[in-house]
Amino acid sequence: MSNISDQPTTTRFVEWVFSFAFVAGVAAFWVALFKLNAVFFEWIGVSQYVSWIFLPAAIRMISVMLLDWIGAAGLFVGAIITSDPLLNNNLTEAIALAGLSALGPVLAVTFCTRWLRMPANFSGLGPRQLTLFGLVGALCNVIPHTIYFYVADRMHRPLDGVLPMFVGDLLGTVIVLYVCALVLKYVFPERQKFNQSLR
Repeated sequence: MSNISDQPTTTRFVEWVFSFAFVAGVAAFWVALFKLNAVFFEWIGVSQYVSWIFLPAAIRMISVMLLDWIGAAGLFVGAIITSDPLLNNNLTEAIALAGLSALGPVLAVTFCTRWLRMPANFSGLGPRQLTLFGLVGALCNVIPHTIYFYVADRMHRPLDGVLPMFVGDLLGTVIVLYVCALVLKYVFPERQKFNQSLR
């Protein structure tokens, strides 16, 4: 029989194992969507940093909505893995870009759930709310990235990539969020009815 004093340590270990697994899962989803985006939408890419459709943008919002800081950590790891600067031995830039990818959705989700009083539950979100989540998420990603690219001399003019980056993040986020909402609606209809009964 286990000692009571050992239980908190065991619980913390299990929590760390699950946290690590979730971080790895978010990173894997980021990498998978990044590769998928490259296969299907590379032809509408504006540069190596900007595309008119960017599916991984949705993982930013989804992971933070569901997993909080664990989701942000997974985003950071995934962005590091897919970072071109990392492959070019520019670790500082890879870390900076990964940090922006992780912190942007934290700000967006916080703004939407606390200030706009929107539910952080996909089954409770309609098309208008999904679009608003995507809009705020795109803004919180585009603004810091644009500032960084301009300061780092990656853009000649600060507004060069704003529109395509914003549209790409918005479309990518809305497409994936809408698919997730449909899955929850039709795969778990009982859960949605239960949530509606609580209102």
